[in-house]
Formats: sequence, structure tokens, C-alpha cells
Amino acid sequence: MFSEIALMVGMVVGLFCFGKGLRIYRQHRVLADTPESSIRAMAMGFVEVHGKAKPADGRLVNSPVTRTPCVFYKVDIKGFVEGQGGRRLSHHWTDANGVPFYLDDGTGKVLVDAHGAEYDLIRTAWRETGGASLRGIFEAFRDLHSPPRFLVDDSELIGYAHSLSSSDQPSTRFCFTEYCLLPGHWYDVAGTCIENPDAQDEHDRNMIVKGLDVPTFLISWRSEAGIKKRLRNRAAIYVFGGANLAIVSLGLLLSKLGWL
Repeated sequence: MFSEIALMVGMVVGLFCFGKGLRIYRQHRVLADTPESSIRAMAMGFVEVHGKAKPADGRLVNSPVTRTPCVFYKVDIKGFVEGQGGRRLSHHWTDANGVPFYLDDGTGKVLVDAHGAEYDLIRTAWRETGGASLRGIFEAFRDLHSPPRFLVDDSELIGYAHSLSSSDQPSTRFCFTEYCLLPGHWYDVAGTCIENPDAQDEHDRNMIVKGLDVPTFLISWRSEAGIKKRLRNRAAIYVFGGANLAIVSLGLLLSKLGWL
């Protein structure tokens, strides 16, 4: 009975991955059909631009894990939970927050509200709390854009993790993976250009946000070609991997039930 349930789960997971792959491929096609534009020449609607991030009105936020000054951050948090076979890591929360910032490519600037985007950023830090592992304190700073100012102590990070979710998480062991969007660095932004409701001058009339008609909204440290290659590879992995998993699981399930 257990094996039949496992095969059914495998079939559902395979179909889910297949559907996710199709969504990623559609995102790839949207980007492939949208040539990169200069900020000065971009039109209303879906656009792709490349430029340097600059604070709007000098506003920055400090990232939660390393206190790195940035315009936006994302922190993926996993917690250790009890399960069959012992303790395992489970996704606890993803915290993404920041302030609007300008993207400047030399021909002009455009305001970007990064909320709701898909973020493809270089990792700032990896941190584990509640463990004795040296890796949990210092590992993965090799991926930094720039060195962190200082480390937050375990108790503050644990409180931060608990404050993000109303669920009762008994564990004090968490893994934090932090990504930052840093001022002065170049990024590729693909999103919907709309009129800026708080324009300060004639050079500040537009802003890029997550659109309703075209929901694709991506902020990446990669080049245009790098983004499209990554999306194409991810789509292939999910589509073919998901299809194979679903077909194999279905075949084994029908065989066990004596229908083949």
C-alpha cells in the first residue's frame, strides 16, 4: 500500500514539475520576444533594460543577516523540524523587502519597485543558528559583492525567523540564505513600465513594476543572454524531468495494480 501511495505522489510531483517547466518556458519566450531597450527609448508596457542600481533619495535598508546596506534583499529561511527518520530542513519563510530604487544606464533613469519580482541575485551570506558548526557562522562569504558590516547574533536571527510566521516552530535551528541588491552594481530588469505617480521631474516619469497583463517580473545580476540561457535550461530540466517522473510513476503504479 505504501509503495502505491509513493508512486501516486511521484506522479503528482512529476505533473507539478512539468507544469512549472511550461511556465518557465513561457517566461523565456516573453523575454526572447522582447529586445533589450535603453531607458531613454523604452515604451510603456513590458520592457527589458540593463543599468546600474542607484538609491532613490539616498534611501537604503540594512539586510537582516549581515546588515549590508542595500536597496532590496531576499532571505530564504529553512528550519529544522522533526520528521520520519529524524530532523530535517523544511522551508520556513522567504522575506523579501526593500525600497524603490533607480536603474540608470547612462541614457536615462527609471524607478523600480522590486516587490513581487523573481530575484536572481548573487548570494550575500549563508548562516546557520543553533548549531555548533563553524560553517554555520562563516561559510559562504566567498559569494559576496562586498564584505558584510557585522554578523547578527543567533538570538536576534531566531527572533527574526519567528516574527515572520505565525506557526509554532519549536526549533531554534534555522538556516538563512541572504541575497542583496546593491547600489552601484549593474542589473537586468524585465517588467512592466508604467507612469510614475510620484515623478520628481521630466526625467523621472516612468517606473517598472510587476504587471497585471504580463506578470513576468525578473531582476537579475546576469546579462540578457545569461538570463535567457538560464531560463531555457531550467525549463528543459523541469519539463523533461517532470514528464519522465510522471510517466515512470504511472507505469509502475499500473503494473503494481495489475493493469499492465
